[in-house]
Amino acid sequence: MALAQGGQRSPYLLLGFFLLLHVLNQVDRNLIAGFGPEIVRDLGLSRTQFGIVAGIAFTAFYAVTALAAGVLADRFGRVRILALGLATWSAFTALSGLARGFLSLVAMRPLVATGEATLIPAATAILSERFSPQRRASAIGIFFMGVPLGVGASFFLAGQLGPILGWRGVFVLLGLLGLILVLALKLLVDENATSRSLSDATQDEAQPSPSRSATAVLADLGRELRTNADLRLAILGSVLMHVYLAGGPFVKIWLLEERGFDGNGIAMTYGLALLVFGVIGAVAGGTLADLYAKRFPGGRAMFLALFVTALAPLIMAFRLADAGSILFYVGMGAGILFFSSFYGPAFAVMQSVSPARLHASVTGLAMLLVNVLALGIGGVLIGVVSDVLVAQGRHDALSLPLIIADIISLLTIFCFARIGWREWRNSAQSVAGA
Repeated sequence: MALAQGGQRSPYLLLGFFLLLHVLNQVDRNLIAGFGPEIVRDLGLSRTQFGIVAGIAFTAFYAVTALAAGVLADRFGRVRILALGLATWSAFTALSGLARGFLSLVAMRPLVATGEATLIPAATAILSERFSPQRRASAIGIFFMGVPLGVGASFFLAGQLGPILGWRGVFVLLGLLGLILVLALKLLVDENATSRSLSDATQDEAQPSPSRSATAVLADLGRELRTNADLRLAILGSVLMHVYLAGGPFVKIWLLEERGFDGNGIAMTYGLALLVFGVIGAVAGGTLADLYAKRFPGGRAMFLALFVTALAPLIMAFRLADAGSILFYVGMGAGILFFSSFYGPAFAVMQSVSPARLHASVTGLAMLLVNVLALGIGGVLIGVVSDVLVAQGRHDALSLPLIIADIISLLTIFCFARIGWREWRNSAQSVAGA
């Protein structure tokens, strides 16, 4: 039954289905990290090659497609573009399980990325239209619960199904699951129902506009970026945060080789931590940001800046504390809370400071920059620096580049603090003027 039937169907059904797709999206993307040591061993990869496979080979194409998908979704319809993307990423995830070496695996990654890049621009635009501004951060936060759930599930599946099916079998299984969900997407989601919770004026602005060419949408986006400082800061803050996640594919290797943990054991532990703290962060981040915005100056942006500032010392403790200590595990949880709580407030800020007609395009642009600059180039640099340090005989060859990445990611605090301060100042001036 389509969501449009019966008038205003609950947007929470739509949110739940998009969360499921996001979990699958993140699992398929992060299986490379979950099976990192096994893939490196079976295919004979260096750390630089692994960094390319897990990083730039995926993220460069993801980035370009994310912007294109956002523009096309704003023009032709979000559901149509998303269905095509889901089919594409699922098919090539399955084919990745057949890779026999670096070249064959690296050839699959751009095709997986091209499909996966359609989800976030399309889904966040639809959810922003289906939920009121007062609930938008909470809804988007729940959707982005798919990141920790998916990353955690990828490690969990590596520990549970890996010994049974092998990494190749798990890739094939999850790819086939995604192809089944393409049919569910077409049955559950009605393109015409996605903007009914908006005012009439905003609905007209948010509807796909076949009369506007892709060039016109891009020109509109360019004008908005030139004149909208808050939008530029929100995008920059998102890029900086994702430098932390650039180290994600190396986590299992780092835990095994430099912190001395057992492979399957730490995969299960880290996967469970991602599931628990990821869910807490995703729900709490959006919910607390919405509550803060109602009661305190600076809105969701200021909440995010303050929250990350409080987490910062614990994030660094994960890299520096003794392995297995309480502080080490607290730091592990803090790092997961950092990125899982980020998405709801950050994307709500991004959507709130941009016009509805450009919601998918703005998200697509943000994902382009995140994936090229942070996840792509950042991931390759971590691998290259680590290989150089290994050649020098260093025993902290991964620790050092990962610590640097963590510090860079915390600079996001200043971006959102600036947005929050400007919102507080404007609000104070409005009250004074009244």
